[in-house]
Amino acid sequence: MASVSYAEDLACSACLTIFTDPVTLPCGHSFCRQCITKFLVRDNPICPHGPASFYGSLSKIQKRKCSTIVMPVFQVAELCPEHEEKLKLFCITDQQLACIICRDGEEHEGHRFKPVKEAAASLRKELETFEQHAADDIHAIETLADIQKNEMFKTREKSQQLTIQIKKQFQEMHDFLRRRENEIKRELKHKEEDSVGKMREALEAVDIVLSDSRELKEKVNLVLKISEPENFLRSWTEGNKMGTSGHVVRPRLNELQGGRGRVVRAVCLHSEKDASTRFDPHYLHSGSLSKTLSF
Repeated sequence: MASVSYAEDLACSACLTIFTDPVTLPCGHSFCRQCITKFLVRDNPICPHGPASFYGSLSKIQKRKCSTIVMPVFQVAELCPEHEEKLKLFCITDQQLACIICRDGEEHEGHRFKPVKEAAASLRKELETFEQHAADDIHAIETLADIQKNEMFKTREKSQQLTIQIKKQFQEMHDFLRRRENEIKRELKHKEEDSVGKMREALEAVDIVLSDSRELKEKVNLVLKISEPENFLRSWTEGNKMGTSGHVVRPRLNELQGGRGRVVRAVCLHSEKDASTRFDPHYLHSGSLSKTLSF
């Protein structure tokens, strides 16, 4: 198959890069002008590919170097390396340059061809269209990237704002709970002192009644030991203005059970209720604390 290697045609064999100001020596080898100059300025200039590449005296070589050596490399590149014919066609099927003989050969049988200029014009138009589409796509992608970056920035900013807000709200909640805790403790202490004071008064009253009742019971026991009726009546009635024991003991007992006794029972019952109450945030905030702590 007749083909041209673009890499070989466009690369300098001295520096192995794309030609810069390419020139071709009479021997047919092509180089960058700067690369080949290093060899031509010597007293015995030779081609880098071998000393047999030049013929003639130094003056002829120098004369050729000045007049005929500098030829565009693409003049040689236009020839088919297999058939030495000009590459006037472009094989669309194989995507490569070809000559007329290549077109009629078996390797290109059934392939589609275009003239080089027409193929180059079509390719140029296609690449220009691609370049425009690529530019549009790049612009769209850059816009999308900018939008995404902006969304990322807004997300981070929103997250930071929410973090600050949450921290502030929890701080306020902690402050509120600490205040309510102190209020509850103070109120409970106040209720405790008030209730204990009432219970102390009730207990003192009970102690008085108990002392009086014991004293009376002792007197009753002494009186009951007297067998003579006169002495029995005299011993009981002397110093006893209430008459019978029922007039003394029962009223005092009823007074404790009906008045101060109720205070004692109420304190005990409410204290048990307070011990079993579970406080939650809604309960603390609803104002029901005063009802629960009411003794």
